[in-house]
Amino acid sequence: MKKEWKNALCYLLFFCFCFAGGRLTAAKQAVKASNMSTYGKLAIVIDDFGYSGEGTDEMLALPIPLTVAVMPFSDCSKEDAQKAVNSGKEVIIHMPMESLSGKAEWVGKKGIFRTMNDEEIKALVEEAYSILPNAKGMNNHMGSAIMEDTRCLGDILDVVKEKNGFFVDSVTTAKSQGKALAKEKGVPFLARRVFLDSTDDIEVVKKNLRKAGEMALKGGEAMAIGHVGPEGGDVTVKALQSLIPELKEKGVVFVTASELAK
Repeated sequence: MKKEWKNALCYLLFFCFCFAGGRLTAAKQAVKASNMSTYGKLAIVIDDFGYSGEGTDEMLALPIPLTVAVMPFSDCSKEDAQKAVNSGKEVIIHMPMESLSGKAEWVGKKGIFRTMNDEEIKALVEEAYSILPNAKGMNNHMGSAIMEDTRCLGDILDVVKEKNGFFVDSVTTAKSQGKALAKEKGVPFLARRVFLDSTDDIEVVKKNLRKAGEMALKGGEAMAIGHVGPEGGDVTVKALQSLIPELKEKGVVFVTASELAK
């Protein structure tokens, strides 16, 4: 009788252990599931249009919403912007700005520099909008020095606000004043979460795309930046072509930057 009682007690304890373990596993799975949205919005901004660089036409042919960042003072600025509009893509200004490192000529023919006064900065931003009148907003090309300078960045944001635009911080410096200043001035603001490319390795670009998709699913939305031309071009296009179906199947919804900025 004692032996049977002990066996019964052992079975009872084993059952309780399994039940508790199952409940704990289920709870962990529920928490994990609750941290993942059923879908997530992903905005992809593609920089460096304006030179008809490698991957330009192929990028515009992708069957997803894209935000095309066009250099305003380049040889093919208007041409590339019109191609983007004709392709149903969103256009923003890829505004050249002074960097804390690198050569001044890397900024381009024209750019925002800290030596400029307020009137000169605003006039150049106005000129950029006159060249790209379909632009819905702006992001920075290089620009780590300007993104840390509240005076210069404030001048830029003043014009963006007048144009009812939004600003995308490419996050070229950890000390960017973009978010705080945009909030102060009432300008819709987005910040880059992932850089997709600047590599010839398509597997790296795919890894970065998947990372951006996971961020979108976990947080509800995310934004990534890629490039045409030597910083991305064909390799970025091929990675996107390959992964669009996979990301959509997982619940990623591709949107424009302006949709996230709302």
